[in-house]
Amino acid sequence: MSRRPSLFVTGASGFVGAHFCRLAAGLGFRVRGLWRNTPLSLAGVEAVQGDVTTIDDPGADVVIHLAAKVMADDARAQNRRMLDRVLAWGRPIVYASSTMVHWPLDVEYAASRREDEARVVNSGLDYLIVRPCAPYGPRIPGHTPAHTESFHTLADWVRRLPAIPVVGNARYRRQPVHVDDFNGAILALLGQDRSSDTWRRAYDAGGPDPLTMRELITILGGNSGRLWTPLLRLPARGAWLAAHAMPGMRPELVRTFAMDDAVDPLPLQVASGVVPRTFEVGSLDLLRA
Repeated sequence: MSRRPSLFVTGASGFVGAHFCRLAAGLGFRVRGLWRNTPLSLAGVEAVQGDVTTIDDPGADVVIHLAAKVMADDARAQNRRMLDRVLAWGRPIVYASSTMVHWPLDVEYAASRREDEARVVNSGLDYLIVRPCAPYGPRIPGHTPAHTESFHTLADWVRRLPAIPVVGNARYRRQPVHVDDFNGAILALLGQDRSSDTWRRAYDAGGPDPLTMRELITILGGNSGRLWTPLLRLPARGAWLAAHAMPGMRPELVRTFAMDDAVDPLPLQVASGVVPRTFEVGSLDLLRA
């Protein structure tokens, strides 16, 4: 492309969104970041307060659609309404989905993501679908997302608790992707011609290798100087029952905690040229937070 496209980012005040805006602005993209409840103040980013469904014109060349509802009772309907408006803008779209679309357990959130992916593919617009697996990374100084990221919580537990609570046997696998690798791959693809075969595709984004929860905790413990990190194993059914009493928690999502979430990151790596860092290296950012 002859110039960098200007970007309109929904969900810009979330963890991934704020990091995306920070990185994109630092690389010279013109960025407009939409926030609703959590103020956004990042160097080089034009912060726009509002609701996706009420924005008439994004004022940018490409829409980076990161906003999504997960825990709300009507999350599927809200996600549908947001995507209605985003598609109506008629701009090329980068849709951040979830690796949960591959999971055999058909929870409502996964169904919502599959539905939205199909709508993007059939929209007639130029698109990229990118599905992050457990994004993680440092906190941004001065910015606090509305929802605490799970890896920030896990890193805090490793530093402070004598034993780390886990659901089940901790042998289920994750493939965490550093937020800068995920966002960097998107920005690299935005620099490619939209007529190329790297566009109009869906990509999974993950670290180089799947790791069990036990391995992830061991790596965090080792990087923080702990010689041994004992686990406090919680029965899966007990966690599911407890979720019914926790405000904002959807019990159906608890059932996914003990499932494998392993992906193939190579297609995105080849298309973007961004090689994801290992968790051993990337998790140091969590412990500096």
